[in-house]
Amino acid sequence: MTLQCARDLLAITDVMLSIVVLDNNSGAGEVAQLQQGIADMPRGQHELHVLPFAENFGFAGGMNRGIEFAAREKIPFVLVLNNDMRLPSDFVLPLLDVLRNDPAVGAVGPTVVHPDGTVWAEGGELGFVPNGLRLIRHGQKPSDVTDGPAEVGFLTGACMMMRTEVAGGVGGFDRNYFMYWEDVAISSKLRRRGLRIVWLPWVRVEHLGGQSSGGGRSPLRKFLMACNAVRYLKAHGSVKAWAGWLLFDVLLWPITFVMGPAAAWAKMRGTMAGLSGHTANANDVARFLGEKA
Repeated sequence: MTLQCARDLLAITDVMLSIVVLDNNSGAGEVAQLQQGIADMPRGQHELHVLPFAENFGFAGGMNRGIEFAAREKIPFVLVLNNDMRLPSDFVLPLLDVLRNDPAVGAVGPTVVHPDGTVWAEGGELGFVPNGLRLIRHGQKPSDVTDGPAEVGFLTGACMMMRTEVAGGVGGFDRNYFMYWEDVAISSKLRRRGLRIVWLPWVRVEHLGGQSSGGGRSPLRKFLMACNAVRYLKAHGSVKAWAGWLLFDVLLWPITFVMGPAAAWAKMRGTMAGLSGHTANANDVARFLGEKA
């Protein structure tokens, strides 16, 4: 998936890119395969780099190193991407134009769809809902291309573009989230700076979703989502947000057993971990995947 994502980016012709593949300590064999696969790709006008890390910094920590790379190389814009994306050749320039032409925008992102064409996210918002957040129009047909642009509560880290200076100026992604909710947190930081978070309906990218954590209902994802939801609420939660969490994620927790006891128990463990002040980290990933920390 990583190599396919890189090939999609290399097919772009209207913008020159510096593509940075970040490897969170996947192992020497994996890195060697990744480097070989990328070495065999024709670059065209683009640069292509592989940055292997000696430890798993999580999505947040890994992406921060990408932002730091862009700052060192004086690259003015950063496009954050998951590796399980399929990307059309014309998706970058419209996002770039928004940031170039409107200094009031802190981050911009496209409609993200499932492979079947239904919406994965048209941005997101916090609310009185399970997990405290929802992906806008998730599972529905995409909005018409004329239904926007629109300001949203947050953009997902699957695909979002920011100015490098602005992203670094707010401290990048909060590494304490490790994986999940870090995109909500950075969107919140940008909004507190008076910047808008904007979704574009006429740009669409495809996302498999959940590939790094084993799928939407994997125990690992449930643990991390629950743990980080509590972390975010502790930092920014309103009375209404806490009330929603108490109803949907605590009082109605037994209902989640219907959809799978393993995921339900992992969610409870994540909730308790968050309440106790636990910071999500690579050991959590190793534990749920049955690997050595």
